[in-house]
This record gives sequence, C-alpha cells and structure tokens, in this order.
Amino acid sequence: MELTKWVIHHIKQKDIMKKDLVSYKEEEDRVFCEYKEGRKATFYCKENLELNQIKSVKDDELVFFVCLCNEHNFKVLVDNWDLFKTKQNLVFIFLNPRLAEKWIIKPFIHSKIADPKTLKQGLRTMYDTCMGVDKQ
Repeated sequence: MELTKWVIHHIKQKDIMKKDLVSYKEEEDRVFCEYKEGRKATFYCKENLELNQIKSVKDDELVFFVCLCNEHNFKVLVDNWDLFKTKQNLVFIFLNPRLAEKWIIKPFIHSKIADPKTLKQGLRTMYDTCMGVDKQ
C-alpha cells in the first residue's frame, strides 16, 4: 500500500471517534490536515526518513513522519534521538505493510518516561515487534 493512501486511511479511522477533522489535502509525498479549533497537522510520507527534512520542522508545527519500519529509519531515529526529543510536536509512525504492523513514537514524550540507560534497547524492542521478531 502506498504510504499516502495508508495515512489517509489512518486519519479517517482516527476521526471516526473524534470527529474533529475538517479537511485533508494530499499533495505529492504529504497530507495536510485541518482540525476543529484551527489545529493543523502535516503527515510526511516517505519510505526512508530524510534528516534534513526532519531538522527543518518548526517548533510550532504538528508533524508526523510516516516511513517504513526498516534498519535505515531505525538508525536515523536512534542516532538523532537527542535532536528529536527537543521537538515537542514531532511524531514518527513506522510501518511494516507486509505484516500490517506499525509503531508510533513521540520522542519528546518518550524521553520523559524512558530510562536513558535502556532507551536504545526499548526502541529496538518496539522495532522488532513491528518487524514480527519473536524474542522467545
């Protein structure tokens, strides 16, 4: 499934209960959403994360990066964790379309509750779960 199509489906599914989506607009590799009370969100849809694009996110933007769950994207997340955890409105959605699995992480929040000593191991566990790796 194409990432932007998955995102649109995801947005609509989330809105079934909330009913606060006013509109959405698909444009190349992103989906712009407008919600009640003037809230806006942008979903960037690329198979592989691009660090320069993530770095350009403004602090007041609600931004989702939707990408494939793969080693490259996991490495970008782990290697740049200290930068990502400073961006309050940054969310990553890692997809494994083969297994219909996903994991969602908001580094700003996760860094407040995670033990820094076991952070990488915890992220690896979420990655492995999405990839269907059984640790038994």
